[in-house]
Amino acid sequence: MNRLVYYPTGSYGTFVQWLCNTPAISGAQDLPFHTDGNSHRYVLTDQFKLLISDQNEQEFVSTHNPNVVSCLWPLEHNGRMPNVDHEPDFYYKLSHSHLSSFDRHKVKILLIHPTDTSKIWWWHNNCKKVFYTKEMFDKKIKNAYADVPWLTTTDPVQRAGVQMNYYQDRDWYKTLLQNFQCTDAGQLTPGQLRTVLAYSIANESFDYLSHWQLLPAQLPNIKFVSLDQLRDHTKETIQDIFRYFSVESNLPLDFVIDHWTALQTTRNRDTEHSRIINCIVNGQHCDWSDRNFDLFDEVYLYYALRFQHNIALNAEHADCLPTNTHDLLLLC
Repeated sequence: MNRLVYYPTGSYGTFVQWLCNTPAISGAQDLPFHTDGNSHRYVLTDQFKLLISDQNEQEFVSTHNPNVVSCLWPLEHNGRMPNVDHEPDFYYKLSHSHLSSFDRHKVKILLIHPTDTSKIWWWHNNCKKVFYTKEMFDKKIKNAYADVPWLTTTDPVQRAGVQMNYYQDRDWYKTLLQNFQCTDAGQLTPGQLRTVLAYSIANESFDYLSHWQLLPAQLPNIKFVSLDQLRDHTKETIQDIFRYFSVESNLPLDFVIDHWTALQTTRNRDTEHSRIINCIVNGQHCDWSDRNFDLFDEVYLYYALRFQHNIALNAEHADCLPTNTHDLLLLC
């Protein structure tokens, strides 16, 4: 039976794949981690095509593969295919259809997904860590795309600007660009890019989390693991995955987990954001200058205040947002 790790980008599918396919290591030099915390030093097979090629999918399900392989859900627009018509069950139908095709062939599937309490951690990973090394690009997608240099850049702001241009046909995007007197996202200032990114979450990603909770009842053969489980019960979750995939491992898990955890600097961002938003909404003093918030943290602050609490910030001309409640509310 073939074994598949299925996950949206930024959900540590490569890390889990490496764990399952690496029975032992001799030291830290064998770990797959880059300094930013992704595991992209590890490259196994061209799993990308499992999603877009019926031929490759059929080859995978009909041929025994001794490795645990992985497949990105759905590889489009920074990890999500666009729900153009805002259908409430768009992602559910999309995921259910694709997963069912593997399930029918009795592929053993592990699905890793974000939740409402790990969404900002996932957002950080997706915006900052999901880039292709040269080895990954050459092995996975070189023959599928002729020239996509942003996939290999390590500049997350540049990549975010490119990805925002995918929404060039959306009315909300056209309106924002017109207001900012820009023709494309490459002309946006950091403050304007922050606004556009926040609007993209509100308009394009409103149901990207909820559908994962609907799938387990319909696909009981698949093992679902949330990012929260991987964060809060790392060792137990990994050991459970080994049992599920019948993996025999001599990895020094405490050693591996200690190195992995040290690099996941935004794993508690959801809790931190929740505390800060609560203070802002209730007018309580809070200073988060020691949290090292970057543009992508600011995007979620702006999004939560504007679209969840109806607090509008006049921040399009501010390269950085204030890091305390008093100064931030002066922008209202």
